[in-house]
Amino acid sequence: MTNPVIFISDPTTKDYTTFLTTLLPRLANASSLDIVILTPITQSHHLNAVLFKYYQLVSSFVESHPAEFDYRFATGLNVLFNLAPDKITQLSSRWNHAYAAEAITVPVAVPTPLTQLTTEIPETPIIEVPATSRDLAEFRTCAVGGTFDHLHLGHKILLSMSLFLASRKLIVGITGPELLKNKKYLAVLEPYAVRQAEVLKFVLLIHPGGGMGVEVYEINDVCGPTGYVSDIDCLVISDETRAGGEFVNKYRREQGFRELDILSIKVIGDADSSSDNSWKGKLSSTDIREREYKRLHPDNI
Repeated sequence: MTNPVIFISDPTTKDYTTFLTTLLPRLANASSLDIVILTPITQSHHLNAVLFKYYQLVSSFVESHPAEFDYRFATGLNVLFNLAPDKITQLSSRWNHAYAAEAITVPVAVPTPLTQLTTEIPETPIIEVPATSRDLAEFRTCAVGGTFDHLHLGHKILLSMSLFLASRKLIVGITGPELLKNKKYLAVLEPYAVRQAEVLKFVLLIHPGGGMGVEVYEINDVCGPTGYVSDIDCLVISDETRAGGEFVNKYRREQGFRELDILSIKVIGDADSSSDNSWKGKLSSTDIREREYKRLHPDNI
């Protein structure tokens, strides 16, 4: 298994599109790919913009080059940020080769061959920070929920943003099997245990360390843990599920709990349907299940 790493310095001020699209064809056989951002990010709006851009960029590139890439390549992509030196040291054992677009300073020695590609790296327009942006570790406890079936890039954005905002605890709600009986391509929907394991694997990968706790709950109703765990400060949701956040706060008020600060973010493939895919690179869990079903049952197509 090969796992290259790409180091980029500051995607909030520089545009690495040309560099990445030049490099990606070389990495088509990689089993997974990490992109490490070296400059710390402290605003949720900046992080959301960066994660959305680069997860979408790689996914769209893979989708537009089907002869070169298996569609599952993009699901092995991880955009890593705010890594402490000891975390980079820990991760370096998984990297077989490193790439960079410019002279970089990694805070620790990485025992991995490094290739520097010379490409254009233009400045990117300044990302304005709206009043709704939140600070790094602004909330003691953050919650996020979802099916998390065939963990995809949209899920990774949700989990990354939630962990970014939490200072002490991340609560993850994962939909239980009883609520999934009517999902399309149910035969290839992953069991709860598999979905839980994949969520925890990714959270461990991006986890900043220290005293941050992670709790996982099975969701068997509309609200999940936000409906019965009072000690939650923030709920991270996708733009397409804002109504769900409003319902949660209404229910919490009825229970005598304080309302949650709702942070709505942009993700990829957050709607569990391919019917409104208006641009390439938006793979939902349903899309992935459909492809998996056709791959495993070619005679039934």
